[in-house]
Amino acid sequence: MKKIRSKTLYALLAFGVLSAAVLACQAVNVDLSGSGGLSETETPTSVPTPTLAPPPLPASGRIVFVSNRDGKKKIYLMNADGSDQRALTSGDSEDEKPRWSPDGTRVAFASRTKDNTDIYIVDVASGALTRLTDDPARDSSPAWSPDGLRIVFESFRDGNFQLYIINADGSGLRRLTDSVDGDTNPAWSPDGESIAFMKSSNDLNSDIYLISPDGSGLTGLTSDALPDSDPVWSPDGSMIAFRSFPSQNVTDICVMNRDGSSRRCLSNSQWENGIPAWSPDGQSLAFRSERGGSSGIEMINVSDGSSKNLVTGAPVKGDPAWSPDGFRFAYQADAGNNMEIYEIAISTHEVTQLTQSPGFDGEPAWTLQ
Repeated sequence: MKKIRSKTLYALLAFGVLSAAVLACQAVNVDLSGSGGLSETETPTSVPTPTLAPPPLPASGRIVFVSNRDGKKKIYLMNADGSDQRALTSGDSEDEKPRWSPDGTRVAFASRTKDNTDIYIVDVASGALTRLTDDPARDSSPAWSPDGLRIVFESFRDGNFQLYIINADGSGLRRLTDSVDGDTNPAWSPDGESIAFMKSSNDLNSDIYLISPDGSGLTGLTSDALPDSDPVWSPDGSMIAFRSFPSQNVTDICVMNRDGSSRRCLSNSQWENGIPAWSPDGQSLAFRSERGGSSGIEMINVSDGSSKNLVTGAPVKGDPAWSPDGFRFAYQADAGNNMEIYEIAISTHEVTQLTQSPGFDGEPAWTLQ
């Protein structure tokens, strides 16, 4: 019986060794060809598919712009993809500075005839014109109130630039500022409670001020030796972006809270930069930047100051206009012997030429409606 047990034990041990060898061979491919090599057979693993950023949605909304393709500068309208271009104004005047009403149904603009410049409104659907001002002095730079009922503008009718407010139907004209300084570049806050503007002094300095629409509460937000100009409200009204001039031909892009606190400059003090434009989400600013004679468009993050050049090597001449969805912006650039309007998708940097005329096309302004 002992011998039988021994043979049985040996058989069980042999079976165990053989089983282990079989299992090992499932993981290792044994080369029996005489080469003596071993090659591993790796268990196939799934390769993760890269996640690609979705392409931007097709451009939507409408763009109003200025063109002199028929001789005089007129206000034109086109779809966001450049289609259906048509003139909104006509006649012998030179029209400029188009500004969309908040509801996207009307456009305010400045119209110059001979030596006189006045403020008009054109209804986009009907083409009906409303003349708001009629004065020998220059009236310009219209800015809508958030409710679309009033317009603030700058006027030179008293020997220097001051701010005036008028109802959108042409009634109720009144002077807003009254000082020996020049007051220009008005910008209405999104909540309608304040108007930011640039106040210039005789020593060639300028600062950013606030005033209530009723003329009360005049407050200086900046007060230093550097000229500050061109205030632009953030979409939520909590901040103001502006330009500061530390030296000749050098412009910083700066931001501050609406009460003037926490001022900081985001751009590098080396180049001349244009007027900044807020992204719809309030996270970024886009602006024209002149870098050593080469102009382009730069986008800068407001929170951390990081920046990237979106348009390079192109002779950009105007300030960018964001699309309402924040996926792209329009801008004007020199196309050789004429100025054209282009559009760039921010995620892909794909550039599309929107206009192609023998003259000037510029000053784009975008609306979603």
